[in-house]
Amino acid sequence: MASAKYYVSKETDRWNVRYDGKDYSYDTSTSALMAAIKAANTAVSQGYAAEVMVQGVDGKWRTEWAEG
Repeated sequence: MASAKYYVSKETDRWNVRYDGKDYSYDTSTSALMAAIKAANTAVSQGYAAEVMVQGVDGKWRTEWAEG
């Protein structure tokens, strides 16, 4: 099964979601995370495994949401 990974991180004063080499900017961490989860749910409905990763203040990535 193919997988889709979404990476949520803070860049200066904006939050970004990176997927498939593209960045999407959001004003808040909540809006970025919700957008990433919504996109991941869409990927799951199309037969992909999906994971949303969030970068912590320590620079380490952690799984916030996963399915499939």
